[in-house]
Amino acid sequence: MINILYCGNDKIFDGILISLLSICKYSKAQLNVFVLTANLTDINTAYKAISQSHINFLENTIKETNSESKITLLDVSDMFREDMINSPNLVNNYTPYTLLRLYVDLIPEIPEKIIYLDTDTMAHDDIQKLYAVDVKKYEYAAALDYLGKIFLHYDYQNAGVLLFNVKKMKETGFLKNVRDYCKYKKMYFPDQTALNSVAKNKKFLSSRFNDQRKFHKDTVIQHFSKSIRWWPIYHTVNIKPWEIEKMHSVYKLHEYDDILQDYQNKKELFIREEVRNNDGN
Repeated sequence: MINILYCGNDKIFDGILISLLSICKYSKAQLNVFVLTANLTDINTAYKAISQSHINFLENTIKETNSESKITLLDVSDMFREDMINSPNLVNNYTPYTLLRLYVDLIPEIPEKIIYLDTDTMAHDDIQKLYAVDVKKYEYAAALDYLGKIFLHYDYQNAGVLLFNVKKMKETGFLKNVRDYCKYKKMYFPDQTALNSVAKNKKFLSSRFNDQRKFHKDTVIQHFSKSIRWWPIYHTVNIKPWEIEKMHSVYKLHEYDDILQDYQNKKELFIREEVRNNDGN
């Protein structure tokens, strides 16, 4: 069994669907997926919790590969709001949903070891290779941030792919310290910088587990995060897997075409089912 965690609102459905389809292509293992969500419409009207219908469809999708796979939706609205409502990081270039992963130590359902993935990640190899990394002595493991190691600090890690040792973090109180950091200190990359600032017991993953720059033959997980292009002029690029035309025209990337075609078919099926269900009501 492989434990996997995603966080977000109802806008992350496409990203999770693509990410899980890619994982299922390369692994037939039982997936135990958790999705943390929250209704934060008081902060932004767009911040609606992901729906159970989304989760049901995603679960049925991964069951096509392994019938024992499952997805658990956990709404942490009250916990998050009570603890973080006055944080200066709630209004930021990033949604507050990135902060939800900092509460895994307080959620009884979360297992002792789990992979956290941003929803703009895709697998290109068996994710078991990441899950098998030994983190018994560490609170978490992460790869270096491609830009952060240049512009911020030589050992600055990217938080888009994390292997959490939840048991260890409970023992050390690590995530409570990270949460406190986020509650009081304004940051451009809120929880990522907090993780880097507080961590004293972290493991470094190979970049193949979080390839942020471009696809490589040994890539296990590719992370489509914002990046810099220096040629022909300096500019930033921030293209996501569901932006298929840009994946082709800008990145010249066709490695995932079969997965993205499956995603399009599944998305159309989901829309038809939603229309049918709404008409039935």
